[in-house]
Amino acid sequence: MADNFQKIEPYQRLAAYYDELMDYIDYDVWIEDVLELIKPFHPGDNWLDISCGTGSMAIKFAKQGKHMTAVDLSPDMIEIARMKATRESLSIDFSVGNMINFNDDKHYDVIINLHDGLNYILNNADTHAFMNNSYDLLKQEGVLLFDVVTPLLCQTHFRGYREIYHTENGGYERITNYDPITQLAESRFILNSGDDTMVEVESHIQKAYELSDVESFCSASRFTWFQILDDETLEKATPESERLLVMMRKQQ
Repeated sequence: MADNFQKIEPYQRLAAYYDELMDYIDYDVWIEDVLELIKPFHPGDNWLDISCGTGSMAIKFAKQGKHMTAVDLSPDMIEIARMKATRESLSIDFSVGNMINFNDDKHYDVIINLHDGLNYILNNADTHAFMNNSYDLLKQEGVLLFDVVTPLLCQTHFRGYREIYHTENGGYERITNYDPITQLAESRFILNSGDDTMVEVESHIQKAYELSDVESFCSASRFTWFQILDDETLEKATPESERLLVMMRKQQ
């Protein structure tokens, strides 16, 4: 048993296991839902996946003919995403950047931020900055689409959650606790460092948002049109929704 713990940056080591961690997700269903939701707006094909992880969504949208730019805060996640796209012979513009202030020379028809990306924003000021930055990156009539985990999901699934994943090449132990007062969920991933006297620990903190919270920061944004849906039914969200799917459109 290791007697020393070394704290490392989020996804510094977990990036190598991220696709296994997310293997319960049916990405094809997500792709179908997103394309169906934005279809009435007839958007163009220049898309930005902000907080893209290991690039799974960006790769699938690229196969649908979208011209993808994909950004993540973790250099380790981006490195894996680039390798995956290369294996698929896909041209995707990957870069390291923060969803709050990422900027480049392009303007986009669609921006996506899916699989809990926004839940990594922990305060209202940064949420507002994300909204403003997305607005500036979009073309006129462009669409921002993101999802948000609610306290109901966290209380149902992540109070005292524990998971152990091991293969011959390594693995992790995950412990997640959710505090309903602060609405913060902390996941600690304990990873074998290869040194019997040392283990590495990644701490991931996310904030759950009530429907009323999301309505508030959408209303305070520069977007004049938005919809908040239940991601299971794709109908109007309710306080009983565990995950919210939000669409916003940049209009005159």
